[in-house]
Amino acid sequence: MVGCFSSKAQPMVVEVQGNATFNNLYVISEAGADFPPNIESESNIEISVLYSNDWDKRDNPNEKWRIQINKSDINWNPKLSLLIKRTGDGYRNGSNGHSNIHDGENYLPVTDSPSYFFRGKGEITNIPLQLSISGFSITMGAQEYETGIILTVYDDW
Repeated sequence: MVGCFSSKAQPMVVEVQGNATFNNLYVISEAGADFPPNIESESNIEISVLYSNDWDKRDNPNEKWRIQINKSDINWNPKLSLLIKRTGDGYRNGSNGHSNIHDGENYLPVTDSPSYFFRGKGEITNIPLQLSISGFSITMGAQEYETGIILTVYDDW
C-alpha cells in the first residue's frame, strides 16, 4: 500500500484524492519463473493545487508553483523502486479548463530525498498521477510493504 500526504506552503496547498492500489495477483507456476519487471497502479491518485485563501486567489490568479516529491518508508524493502508520473493536465478553474502545467509526464523515481516533479501556474484541480513499482522478486518472500509519498508545493519556479 502507498499512502499519500499533503504539504502546505503559502499561498498554495496540495490536496490528494484516492489511493494507489496494486492488486495484481501473479501466479508463478514453474521453476525459473519470476514476477514481471514492474507493475503499475490499478487506480490513479488525483491531486489539486489550490490557493490557501480567497485573497491570494484574487490578488494573484496566476501564481507560479512547483511540486517536489519524496517518500518516507514505513515498511519498505530497499530492493523496490517506486516511480511516479503525471498522466494528465487536470483542470484550471475559470480558464475554459485549460491548465498551465509542465513536466512530470515520464516516470520519475521517488526517493527519500525531495526532487522536482512538475510545475504549473494558478489553481489546477484533478491532476492524475500513476505509480509503478519495480525490483520485486519471488526471492523476497511474501510480505506487505508500505511507504508514504510526500508532495510539497513551492510558490515559485
